[in-house]
Amino acid sequence: MIQLSYQPAFDPFHAAWRLLRLRQDVLPETALPEDHVRILDFYLLFPFRLDAMRLKATHRRFRKLAAAYSEQRPYGELPDDRTLFNRMQSIQTAAFDTLVSKELFDLPEYERGCILATFATLPSDLQGRVSEINEAQSDLVEFLRALATEYELLGPDGLKDRTGLMEHLYDAA
Repeated sequence: MIQLSYQPAFDPFHAAWRLLRLRQDVLPETALPEDHVRILDFYLLFPFRLDAMRLKATHRRFRKLAAAYSEQRPYGELPDDRTLFNRMQSIQTAAFDTLVSKELFDLPEYERGCILATFATLPSDLQGRVSEINEAQSDLVEFLRALATEYELLGPDGLKDRTGLMEHLYDAA
C-alpha cells in the first residue's frame, strides 16, 4: 500500500507562516543568529519534543507544555530531533529568503547570518490570523519568547547544547 502524508516541517509555506508567528510575538527587537531562530521554529512546530531539552531552573514550569501539546504529535514516526532539525534547514532557508525578499526581515542582518524583523506591517487579515493563533497558544509563545531573550545560542549552556539539535562542542563562546 502506498501512503501519502503531509509533514509541515518540509513545507516552505508553512515555515514562512511559522516565521511570521515568531516575528510578531516572539523575536526581540535585536537581531538573533539564524540558528537561534531555527531552533525557535523547531519548537513552535514540535512543542511536544521540548521534554528532551535541558531548561534553566526558572523555566522548568514550561516542561508541562510537552504533555499539553502531545496531541500535535503526528501519527507516523519521525526521525530523531537532530536529524529532523537538519532536514528542515533548507525549507527554513527558503522561508527566510522569501520573507527577506518581502522586506519583513532585514537584508543586511540576514546576509550576516542574523534575523531581525523590520517595521513592515502585514496585511490586516494576515495580522489578525497570526494574532489569533498566537493568543490561542499563548503559553507556547511565552516559552519561545523566553528562549529568544534569556538563552544564548552558543556555549556550554546555550541552546545548541541544551537542545542537542546542533553541534556545540567547538563553539567559540
